[in-house]
Amino acid sequence: MKTIHFPRWAEVLGASDLTKKQRESYKVTLRWYLGWCHRLGVGCTVQSAQDFIDWAREEKQANDWMVERWREPIRWFFVMAKAQVRLQQGCAVVSKELKVESAEVARNDGERVEEGKRAEMVQRKVIPEGGYGVLNDTNGERMQGRTEDEIEILKVMRRLDMALTTERTYVGWYRDLVRQSGLKAGVDMKADQLKSFLTFLSEEREVATSTQKQALNALVFVAETVFDLDLGDIGDYVRAKKRKKIPVVMSKDETRSFFAEMKGEKRLMAQVQYSTGLRISELCRLRVMDLDFDRNQIVVRNGKGGKGRVVPLSEKLIEPLNAHLKAVRELFEQDILDESIAGVYLPAALARKHRNAGKDWRWQWLWPSRKISTDPRGGLRRRHHVLPNAYQRAVSEAVKRAGLTKQITSHVLRHSFATHLLEDGVDIRTVQDLLGHASVETTQIYTHVMQKPGVGVRSPLDSL
Repeated sequence: MKTIHFPRWAEVLGASDLTKKQRESYKVTLRWYLGWCHRLGVGCTVQSAQDFIDWAREEKQANDWMVERWREPIRWFFVMAKAQVRLQQGCAVVSKELKVESAEVARNDGERVEEGKRAEMVQRKVIPEGGYGVLNDTNGERMQGRTEDEIEILKVMRRLDMALTTERTYVGWYRDLVRQSGLKAGVDMKADQLKSFLTFLSEEREVATSTQKQALNALVFVAETVFDLDLGDIGDYVRAKKRKKIPVVMSKDETRSFFAEMKGEKRLMAQVQYSTGLRISELCRLRVMDLDFDRNQIVVRNGKGGKGRVVPLSEKLIEPLNAHLKAVRELFEQDILDESIAGVYLPAALARKHRNAGKDWRWQWLWPSRKISTDPRGGLRRRHHVLPNAYQRAVSEAVKRAGLTKQITSHVLRHSFATHLLEDGVDIRTVQDLLGHASVETTQIYTHVMQKPGVGVRSPLDSL
């Protein structure tokens, strides 16, 4: 029995002659059916469609007219899928089904299929755990969603040009909600489920306040923006306990010892971070055009919350940065000659408007990776920027070599930047702007770790 692969069904449905009400009804039913296939690990076949109808009839105690309402969209799905195959518009029909007997079978991308799962060879690809949803690529992109709901979330986020890390975070929270609440489909999400999940995070997982807020923001986005739901008032849920955490800060002597142990490009990155107070994500994503040597400043174009700001650039770094740019330029010119390498990743709106901007020198990463990698969202070979983990490893190794006993990460350079400025008499509002804090209350935490906070308080022991 043939299994249907119809990756663009939602797009085709949206362009169909059906009424808006019919399209919405079809979409709900098809997501329900595809989600059912995913949970059971079966493909989209005529038999699975009939099994689904039988199951739904019993589960919902449905009468004949309700069952017919479910049959119509599923019938449409199979008819249009076959039509798309004939027209060669991006759909594929599975020609052979294979029963996986071994515990795990390697996928083309290195992932594994659990024992007992059915794997189907589709155009030299093996369907991984997650069945239909994982193969449901959109416009050739290597979607990471396991279900139709997750793929829909990713599609919306990519349309809005949201960061890859944000994609992973939001989909991760949605998966957690599904596991904890037993949610069957995103369109069925209710305020009570979200309330219970947020309480679960606080009471069972004992997450931090910021983590609970992140989960809330992610799931409200999914509900309202992706599934067009109005959750209304979520109600009172158990808030995570606020923990007052004093930031770790290096003294100026410790900072000098740390820099003495940093080498090469990573040393320059650390110096830039300390001189500007950038977050690690902002540092790694800097582009050539963000450097303004005439004004001794760096432009942060897409900081936390999508906000931009301008930060100072130390005069001591101008010469080493220029030398670094020469090396980056040589790498860039080598890449231009290699037709198999696509340009750097660009914001979606810019990529649509200026298709060749990815090979424009101004848009190149300031800290390019030494290796070419495959873009997880488009499958293209690109030169990505240095990964935060690689930079963080270099920081940790330098801390050990310097013999520093504090728990120092790259973020401590940002803390130290803020604290040292305040100690030198810089106004707290100015420091707030440089850090990109929405509230001055966030910046005030650094007044607790200044060597001489306020008007220069001395320990009474010093006067004995």
